[in-house]
Order: sequence, then structure tokens, then C-alpha cells
Amino acid sequence: MALLTAVTGCASEQSPPAGTPSTSETSTAESSTESAEPSITRNIPPEQRAHLAELSGEQICRLADPADLEALAFAVEPGRPRELGFDPPVRGCEFDARSGGRSVLIGAQREGFAELGRDEVELGAARGTRTLRASDCTIYAGAAGATLQISVTAAEADSDDCGVAKRVAEYVLPALVG
Repeated sequence: MALLTAVTGCASEQSPPAGTPSTSETSTAESSTESAEPSITRNIPPEQRAHLAELSGEQICRLADPADLEALAFAVEPGRPRELGFDPPVRGCEFDARSGGRSVLIGAQREGFAELGRDEVELGAARGTRTLRASDCTIYAGAAGATLQISVTAAEADSDDCGVAKRVAEYVLPALVG
């Protein structure tokens, strides 16, 4: 999609909303397989959940801590606010990998875009859609007044990148008003 490829600038800095989460519980799942998949759960009280539609790019960056993204995906640099596309631009935050050409984008699409993906996917208690393209895997999920977009970009995206996008979406959704 053109929305993912055109970077038009950074969002202006604003103070975080009262509902921006500040804590998370982290636990690592152990298994006998060679790559144990970490499990991070968040229990955020409803009164502390943020309205995605109202968040600036800077505030979206605060929805995920780089250390938590490392446990869910891969080691990342701190997030950078982004506006992607146009009419209106998609606000978001991009976390570039510390090494390699991958990144994680957490974005806020307009409401009703949760059906943009080709395949349905379960995201814990929520449902969403996903699309795997040559250079990214994107998960879309509805949130009050907006659509959460999680994109994992890579030179050659595959189902592993979709697994990362799914885990990140499951991590971010509890911080948002549904």
C-alpha cells in the first residue's frame, strides 16, 4: 500500500494522554524447542487505556517499550514518530532493528480499516486481519475510533514476520480502548 511506503515527516510532539500505559508484566515462556517464544501479557485497567484515534505519533511510541519489543520481536532502537501516506496521513511510530533491515511500525489508521487484511487472525480476545507482502506483514485490528496497524518490514517478509506482528498487536491492544 502507498500508505506504508511514503514517509512524509514526523508528528508534532504533544504531552501523553492520561490513559497512556506505563507498566507491563513480562514473563518468558520456556520450551524444549530451540527458539522459545516469549510471552508478554498486559493487564491495564480500563481507565488507563488510551484512545488510539487521539494519540500523536510521539504518544504511539509510548505504547511499546523497546525492551518489550525485543522480547516479542527483535532488538530495536527507540521509536521514531512517523506520518505515512496522505489524506489523512497515518500517524505512527517506527522501531528500527538494531541490526539488519527490519522494523516494526505501530500505526493508527482510520476507523473501519480493520478489514484491510486478506486473512482473518485471532489476537487474544480481539479479531483482526493480516496481509503478507514481499516486504512486510501487516496486522489490522479495530480500536475505538481507529484501526491499529502493526507492520513488520523486512527485505523478504515471511510467516515469521507475521508471527512477530501478531505478538506485537496482542501486546499493544490491551493498552487501547476497544
